This record gives sequence, structure tokens and C-alpha cells, in this order.
Amino acid sequence: MPLTDNKNYPSSLCRININKIDPSSFQSRKYFDENSLRELGASIAADGLIEPIILRPQKKGKFELIAGERRLRAVRKYTDMDDIQAKIIEADDLKARRISVAENQLRQDLSAIESIEATIKIVDVEMGRDPEYLTVGKTPLERVHKLLSKLDSIRVSKGNCYLVSDEAYNHFHKYVEMVESIFKNLPKPLKWQSFLVHDLVLLTDIPSKVQKASVKHSLNKAQTKALAKLELASEKAFDDVTQKNFIPFKDRNSDLLPKPALNEFSAREIQAFAENLEKANQKKEQRRNEHQQGSRTEVKVALMTRLGIPLVRIAQRLHIHRETISKYVKKNQDLFNKIHQDFKSEFSIPDIAKKYFVPQPLVWSVILQEKTDQERFKNFNWGLRTWDQWSFNDVDHRFGDDWPGRIPAQLVAHTLFYFTRQNDLVFDPMAGGGVVPDTCLAFKRKCWSFDLSDRMKTRPEIEPFLWDHKNPAWPVKTVTKPDLIFFDPPYFKKMADHYMKGSISEFSRSQYLNFFKNLFHLMRKHSKPSTRMAFLNADFRDFQSRPAMDEDPENAILVFDYMKLLEKCGWKITHLIDCPLSSERFSGNMVSHMQKNRTLGIIRRTLITAKLN
Repeated sequence: MPLTDNKNYPSSLCRININKIDPSSFQSRKYFDENSLRELGASIAADGLIEPIILRPQKKGKFELIAGERRLRAVRKYTDMDDIQAKIIEADDLKARRISVAENQLRQDLSAIESIEATIKIVDVEMGRDPEYLTVGKTPLERVHKLLSKLDSIRVSKGNCYLVSDEAYNHFHKYVEMVESIFKNLPKPLKWQSFLVHDLVLLTDIPSKVQKASVKHSLNKAQTKALAKLELASEKAFDDVTQKNFIPFKDRNSDLLPKPALNEFSAREIQAFAENLEKANQKKEQRRNEHQQGSRTEVKVALMTRLGIPLVRIAQRLHIHRETISKYVKKNQDLFNKIHQDFKSEFSIPDIAKKYFVPQPLVWSVILQEKTDQERFKNFNWGLRTWDQWSFNDVDHRFGDDWPGRIPAQLVAHTLFYFTRQNDLVFDPMAGGGVVPDTCLAFKRKCWSFDLSDRMKTRPEIEPFLWDHKNPAWPVKTVTKPDLIFFDPPYFKKMADHYMKGSISEFSRSQYLNFFKNLFHLMRKHSKPSTRMAFLNADFRDFQSRPAMDEDPENAILVFDYMKLLEKCGWKITHLIDCPLSSERFSGNMVSHMQKNRTLGIIRRTLITAKLN
């Protein structure tokens, strides 16, 4: 059962001099609002202390605070009282920590971030009784995150009937019962899987400045995630909102109406504000690209050479003589030095990009030149997953254009981390919005990318190319072969109306599969023994408004079908990595309708990696 201060421990009630009380070692709260403390002090001075604080005895007649820090601070700062009513209990460190967390959580006094951190500390202390557990990380967050992630990865693999090693199987059974028991007996019991997916991401994937603002304004989990999107959309707007404690919606700017505090805005309202800012920024960026970047040939050359595109192809693409291209290349370093200097002068990345009319990924490429891959993940505030499930709530809008089927740059970065090294060549046959070349820039990989759409002004690095579905040919004549082929094609029948005429998304089932059969053979021909394939796709089932039992498997294309094709074309499957879409794409009304019809939706995506057989 959850431990509380008065039901599980014998206690004595007495008055203690406030100078004999040491601060708590287990305080989860980080932020104390002075106005609130002042009001609490006035209430205590007028009406007395309604609920005693909780202490445990220390040496030399001193006491350590376990619960009630707001009350103690209010008494010390805003009353004339010399002593305070307290319950004295005997408790070890773990019990004291649980009581402290229980009081705050049951009173709903903690913000989401503080509550998550408190839970982590309880789990870490209890799991710390096992010496092997303490070796998996340096901090409580790192240890708990790695443990739960590994357990979840094994759980998913077992559920999908994937092969699980004896070591992983034993690890799972050693720890899973311990973890489930700890989470069941928390002050507010919850499932450890839910804590991993919905709670820990607030500490692993959200910038520290957002976490601090969340604590200061007592935001819940949904509000905190929405605030992170606002910070990503506009640092200036984020700073204004968190400093003024108010979101400037047009319909709420009347001086006649009280202004609600930030924590009174719903997560949906905070996210809507962020999305509106992002749309406005995208329009400005588009206008800037069209009027400025289109005329900056030197920027295009810098971008394309940075991606390892040969000068002869750059010259053909830009319709400029090769000798002229060579002159631009020599000037690249001057541009890079200016970018470095501005960054050292604490200019922001967006400001540098605007100043020199260059894409943000190119700026990142320059300033992270000497960084390791792990350091780059930290610079982007991305958690680095060390398991085979890469789930991201949203794309990173700094990478790629607004495009149908846009994938998260985080997913591409993980693929680069595990299956390439810096300066390797990545081949992207259907580049779409350019997430892959942008991410390759930021992670010091070369990238040759091609697409049906020709966007010379804004995407000179993506060369126009139409894959002939009957007789596909390689888009470039070269002896150079890629280290990785990253392949994220338009999915069968999904969003076909959003793609250009001629997209493979329009094909029939047999045409679609035959296209990949020919293409996989072609890719094998133009690969070297060490080349890896990373193929991202999803199950297609004709499930729209159809009960699961009535679906026709003859109309489906499953990930299994792509795997069989790869094997037949000379590729050996090495990894299956789950990359699910967010379930939030199904609205409440949709879910209700699907439940009524017994319709089974699709959020599963799989990254299939392979090498030559």
C-alpha cells in the first residue's frame, strides 16, 4: 500500500523550535512562489497551522524535515512564530522519501516535472538494492530510463514473436516483477510502461529551459509538451509567454477581462498558439527563400559541396561552368568562418541563418563540425534511443519542408548513428521534403538525393529524377557506391492525392510491389558489400470503415511482403525497428466510430534494415 505520514508510522505531536529543523534531503519541489508563501504565512498567523509538518529526529537535538516545507518557509519568512507544530516519526531514507512524495502528490502540490523526478528517485532507491542495477548509469534518471527501456524493448520483441536471447530473457524476468511491484506501491500507483512512454520523455526529450518553466508555472504533462512545441516554434515567444505568464491570444487581450495564468490555458490552446506561430514563420521563410536564397548561388554551392555532390553535377544542376563552381568553393570557408564567429558571439541559429540567407541545417553543419554524433544529439535536445523502438511525438520542424508523409529527423539521425559513420555517403532515392539531406548535413554525412519534384530555388541539392517503374535506371553515372540507402517511399494508396502525378502511390497493388522488386534488384547492383539498406514503410490494410474481421488480405500489403521481396532480391534482413505514428492522429470521434464498427486502425511503421546477402 502507498505509505503516508500518519497511517503507517507511530508518531508523537509536539512543538519544535524552527531553528532546530534542517531542510529536507528529499524535497521534490523546486520552485516556491513567494506570493503564495506570503498568503500562507498570513493564514497561519491568523488561524494557526491546520496540518502539522512531519519531522524525524537527528543528532544533537536537531530534526530533519520530511514533509511540509511550504508551511515551514511561510512560518520562517512571514510570521513571528519561533516554533511550529510537528509530528515526529522514525523513518529511514526510503520511507522518508516516500512520505515526502506522497504528501505532495496526494495534495497535488507538485508540477508534472517534479512529480516525475520524485517517482524516479523512489524507483532508483528501491532498485538500488540490486548492485547490478547501479552499474547501468551514473544518475537516477539514466538508470531508470535504461532499465525501463530495455524491459519494454524485450516485452515488444516477445509480443511480436521476435527472437529474444537467453541473456535478455533472464534480464526481463529478473527485473520486471520488481519494477511492477514498485510502481504498484507508489503514492499514486501507475503502470511502468505508461511512465516510460508518457512521463520520462518530459525529462529525456524536452529542453531544460522548458522543464524549468513547467515547474515554475505548475504545468501538467500535456501542457509541458505543448510548451516544448512553442519553444521550438519561437524562442522569443516562449520567453515572452513564460516571463509574462500569459499567452497573447487576440480574443483575450482586452484590459476589461482578467488575464488567465499560463497554467490555466489548456494544452490544446498552447499548441494552437505554437502552430500559428510556426505557420507564420514558415510563410516568412518561404518568402525569404524565394526572394533571397534563390539568388545566392554561393549558398547553393556551399550546401551541395557540403553534401559531397561532385562539382560536375553541381555545375550541371546550377547551369554554371565548372570553373566558376570551383571559385565559389574556395569562398565557402569565408562564409563558414563568419558563421562560426557569429555563433561564438552568441547569435542564435535562426538569426545566423537569416543573416546569411542559408538553411539552418547548413549552419548546424558548420558549428558542429568537430562534434561527435552523441554531442550532436545533445545539441538538438534529442534523446538517443538504445533500443529497437523509435517513437517520436512530432517531427523536428528545423529539418525538411512541410511535405506529405514527412518523417522525423530524429528517426533519420538514429539510422545514421547506428548504420553509418561520419563522412559516409547516403543515397536517398525519394527525398520528398528533404529531411534526409538536412539531417545528413547536421550529422556530417554526404548525401545524394533525388525526387520527382524539381525545386531549384529552395532545394538545389535534391536532383530531379523520375523512376521508370518498368525499366528503372540509376539516376547518376558513377563508380561511387553508397554506404547507406535510406528509403522512405510514398506508401501504397496513402495520401495519393497529395503527391504529384506519376507517384508510385497511385499504382495498383501488383504494380506497386513489382516496382519495388525491380528497384531492390537495381539497388543491389549499385551497392558495395558493406552497403546497408534502411527501408521505412507501413502495413497497408483496407480498414477504412470496415470491421477487422471483414478485411480482405488480398487487398493488403504488409511489412512482411516487403521483407520477402528484399530477400528474393539478394538482401539479408538485419533489423526490424518499430517506428510507430502517434495514436493522437485518431480523434475522439474517430475512435468512437471505429470502436462501434470494430475497425482496427494502423499506427505501426517499421524500419527494415538489410545488407547484401
